[in-house]
Amino acid sequence: MKITHTIAALAATVLVTHSAWAQATVARPASTPVAGGVAIVDMTYIFEKYAGFQSKKDALQKDINLAEQDLKMMQDQMKALAERLKDYKPNTPDYNAIEEELAKRNAEGQVKMQKQKKEFLAREAKMFYSVYQEVSEEIKMFSERSGIHLVLRFTGDPVDIDDPQQVVKELNKGVVYYSPSIDITPHILESLNRRQPRTQQPAPPTARAPAATRPAAPRPR
Repeated sequence: MKITHTIAALAATVLVTHSAWAQATVARPASTPVAGGVAIVDMTYIFEKYAGFQSKKDALQKDINLAEQDLKMMQDQMKALAERLKDYKPNTPDYNAIEEELAKRNAEGQVKMQKQKKEFLAREAKMFYSVYQEVSEEIKMFSERSGIHLVLRFTGDPVDIDDPQQVVKELNKGVVYYSPSIDITPHILESLNRRQPRTQQPAPPTARAPAATRPAAPRPR
């Protein structure tokens, strides 16, 4: 399951997580940065391709799946209990006892769901922040070694000119032009992944078209 920038949601009393990490991109070729004091980095791309982040995401998703199974089991038990109501007449002692038990389990289930949602949201936020700090530290070390004094965040993904939101985002981006030689994204990603266990090493990336071949966004009138 791939994730994007929403985080977790509940549907039909089953907890489901959804985050902004879900859009797949292909790898960009590495270039040799120019020691001109300024560089750029695509943080979104690094999060998508960093094996360490993916392993943390998978661990969180595993726990979410277990929570979903537990909630599904509770639902099935409540359905079975509701079926038993058909065997009794309303307002009889047995009917009322089952009805009270259903109300009790429903309330407990709602409380449990909300608690789990809050816990998963907190875990996801901490996971993102932890990886962000790790990536930032890698950028800092690389920059100090390379004589880089300023690193700007940018996105190198193509722009879908048929998507108004993407067009607006393109028109308001902070980096208007850059030389591929100052894009340190591949170097940061390579350094991060190199330190991961071999079992978590990502597959060899597929080169993607350089940013120069991206469709141009329409000019504002």
